[in-house]
Amino acid sequence: MGIKERRQRQRETLRSGILNAAREIASAEGWQAVTIRKIAALIEYSPPVIYEYFDSKEDLLLELVRMGYAGQLEAVESAAGASDGPEEALLGMGRAWLRFALDSPDLYQAMYGLGGVSFPVTELRKEGEKIAAVMAKAIVDLMEEHGKEAADIWGKVTLLWATAHGLVSLHMAGRIVGGKEETERLVDLAAHDYLKAWIGS
Repeated sequence: MGIKERRQRQRETLRSGILNAAREIASAEGWQAVTIRKIAALIEYSPPVIYEYFDSKEDLLLELVRMGYAGQLEAVESAAGASDGPEEALLGMGRAWLRFALDSPDLYQAMYGLGGVSFPVTELRKEGEKIAAVMAKAIVDLMEEHGKEAADIWGKVTLLWATAHGLVSLHMAGRIVGGKEETERLVDLAAHDYLKAWIGS
């Protein structure tokens, strides 16, 4: 490996270390506790080094939000691809959404403005729309399979999103008695009820 390649790998390693340190602090203390100074202390570098990779704390958070959307999209797409038919796809996507949130709560909070994250992420709306498009396709396929008019698809996507997100948020706030298992049951129940209402069975 040449000097240039070695330096590039070192930069990539340090950049990943910065992002991981921010997540570690957020997981332990919440996003409000994440500061450039704390990140620098955790990775044992001076604060100016962080600014060689990210212009600001907000810039760093935006990168984590991008990572989160990419991970959630992958989870939802994998669930859709592994299913036999649109009903199973929609149920699987609901479960995948929840699993992602439970496995990466720090990223989920950053993505959806929870846990003290208050910066605007409107420029990343397209990332969220990619996830919505996967859900929309499954809903269209479901309606067509059952001979129903594929009407108000984006409204249906929003209902699924709002329900899953609401349950995740309540779970993260410790408001669902029964914890993870009950949250999983409620996500499944809501998805089944929506499907029955939409296909009329």
